[in-house]
Amino acid sequence: MFGAQKIFHILQNHVLVFCTYSTISTQTFQVSPTYSRDVAGHGAIAPHREKFYGILNGIDPDIWDPYTDNFIPVPYTCENVVEGKRAAKRALQQKFGLQQTDVPIVGIITRLTAQKGIHLIKHAIHRTLESNGQVVLLGSAPDHRIQGDFCRLADALHGVYHGRVKLVLTYDEPLSHLIYAGSDFIIVPSIFEPCGLTQLVAMRYGSIPIVRKTGGLYDTVFDVDNDKDRARSLGLEPNGFSFDGADSNGVDYALNRAIGAWFDARDWFHSLCKRVMEQDWSWNRPALDYIELYHAARKF
Repeated sequence: MFGAQKIFHILQNHVLVFCTYSTISTQTFQVSPTYSRDVAGHGAIAPHREKFYGILNGIDPDIWDPYTDNFIPVPYTCENVVEGKRAAKRALQQKFGLQQTDVPIVGIITRLTAQKGIHLIKHAIHRTLESNGQVVLLGSAPDHRIQGDFCRLADALHGVYHGRVKLVLTYDEPLSHLIYAGSDFIIVPSIFEPCGLTQLVAMRYGSIPIVRKTGGLYDTVFDVDNDKDRARSLGLEPNGFSFDGADSNGVDYALNRAIGAWFDARDWFHSLCKRVMEQDWSWNRPALDYIELYHAARKF
């Protein structure tokens, strides 16, 4: 197995670029298998379906590593994930003036665009608060109308649910590290998603992803109740909660199970945090897949 840094050098030498859509010789690829199938019926793609591939993205484990992360209070690995995340949660609550209570925190780290499921994000916030959880959102909108809408939502929520919710409407990567570490869950309810890195980083920090079944979210998150066989076929264990549809019922289905497990099966939940940290969502496997595709393309 190549180390991640060596793989990056190999790919750079072969002029491979990781992006949402690219080509190698006559080969075309997308950044997840499911997303490639989702768009394969497009008129420009369908005639060349046999040249169309889906390979997952990965995360840089040197940047996203709770053991060496300078933006969180206590370094941790899968072996001391409970203690590490407990310290990060306290720091997160203190930073935003949240109540110092033992409740689940749902983190949301996203661009605020229609693609990311704005209506589902809003519902998830309200549903978490109704379920006695806390919410921290970090994100901003390129559309000033959406940004303004979330500013008004923040004012309303901060007034009604003071000490239980914080919306930070900007881009702040250092802060995202603390949210990944201090949250129990990270929700990603995208309407479509070529791959998504948020759920991968969440698992690296022992936070359980809650996702809508689409694109790369479906390829990387395996529901603890419904995806055991699918995960096993790939040599993995279930690692999160997921839902179909694009309405509030779907969000409730996943979020209720997740928060219920946190309150009612804490030991099991802690074992799940450890499990997701042990899974490798770095560039190691995808990089090798790209190299294989590159060599296959050279034959044309």
